[in-house]
Amino acid sequence: MARLRVGLDIGSTAVRAAEVSLGGDAPTLTRAAQVALPAGVVEDGEVRDADTVADALRDLWKRGGFRSKHVTMGVGNQRVVVREVTVPALPPNELQESLPFQVEELIPIPIEEAVLDHDVLEELEQEGRSMLRLLVVAAQRDMIDNLVAAATKARLDPIGVDLIPFALVRAVGTTDGLGLEESDAGGEALIDVGADVTNICVHERGVSRFVRILPSGGNDITAGVATQLGVTLDQAEALKRGEAVEGGPAPAEARPVAESRSNALVDEIRSSLDFYQAQSPGARVTRVLVTGGGSKVPGLLQQISQSVRAEVEPGHAFAKVRAQLKMDEVTMAEAEPLLAVAVGLALPAEAGS
Repeated sequence: MARLRVGLDIGSTAVRAAEVSLGGDAPTLTRAAQVALPAGVVEDGEVRDADTVADALRDLWKRGGFRSKHVTMGVGNQRVVVREVTVPALPPNELQESLPFQVEELIPIPIEEAVLDHDVLEELEQEGRSMLRLLVVAAQRDMIDNLVAAATKARLDPIGVDLIPFALVRAVGTTDGLGLEESDAGGEALIDVGADVTNICVHERGVSRFVRILPSGGNDITAGVATQLGVTLDQAEALKRGEAVEGGPAPAEARPVAESRSNALVDEIRSSLDFYQAQSPGARVTRVLVTGGGSKVPGLLQQISQSVRAEVEPGHAFAKVRAQLKMDEVTMAEAEPLLAVAVGLALPAEAGS
C-alpha cells in the first residue's frame, strides 16, 4: 500500500506544501499548493507570528486537499549552524548521547539552547583509531519551537524538522556522479534563492559536503528597485520580474538597478563556493542548480554563470517524482521552482540518494 508524506515549507512570502505518494518504481507528487503570507509574519526564515501562520496553514490544507496532517518541516536561517567535525567512531545511540559534549566548543550556541542533529560523511582511521567525519547541525531551540508551534496550532502533526539544504539534495540533486570519474573530487552546488534567505548546499553523489545559509534573497533586490525608482514594494516586485506597472517606470529602467542588487547576492554565492573549494583541497564544483522564487529574476542565472566556473542551470523539483497535479503545463512550470523545498521535505532520504 502506498505511503503518503507531506513536506511543509514555511517561507517569508508564502506557506507551501507537497504531498508525495511512495510506492511503485518512483514517488508520485499528487498534491501541492501555496497560500500567501502577510509581510512580517515570517522574517529572515523565522516565524514571528505563529497564529497568523497557523491561519494560513489551515487555509493551505483546505485549498490543497492534503490527505495527511503528518508533516516534515524545513528550517534554514541564520540561527542554524552547520559544522564539519571528526569524532571517535561510536555506535549510533552512544554517538547521539555524546554529541553535545563533542561539539560544545565548536558551535556558537549554548548547548542547552540548541537542537542537534548530524549526518555521517565517512568513516576513517586516524593514528590507528576508527573515526567518523560528521556534518553537525545545531539550531536555536526557541526558533524550532516557534516553527513547530505554528503547525500544531493549525492541528498539523510535525513528525520531523529537516535542514532545507538537505531537502534540496533529495529534490533536485544529481546523484549520477556528474560525469566525473570516481577518483575525481568535485560536486554539485544547489542554491535556493528565497525572499529573505538563500540556502546553499554542495554535495557529492548525494552526500552533503558543505552548507551555507545567506541572510539575503529576492527581497533585497525588490527593496533596491523600490528605493531607487521611488515605487512601492509591490510595483518594484513586478518591475524586477520584467512586468509593466501602470503609471510607473518601464521595466527597462528597473533592469540595471535589479542587476546591481543581484550582483551583491551573486558575489556572496561565489564567495561561498570559493570558500568550500579552498577548505577542501582538490574539490571542484562542476554544476550549479538554482531553485526558489528568486531564481525567476530575469538574468540571475546568467549572472551566476558569469561569476562561477561551473555549468549553471535551473533545478527541477519534478525530476525525481511523477508529477500528477491538477495544473496545466504553464502553471506547473511556474510552480516548480517554488516547490523544490516542499518536495524535498516530502521525499525520504533514500529517494534522494
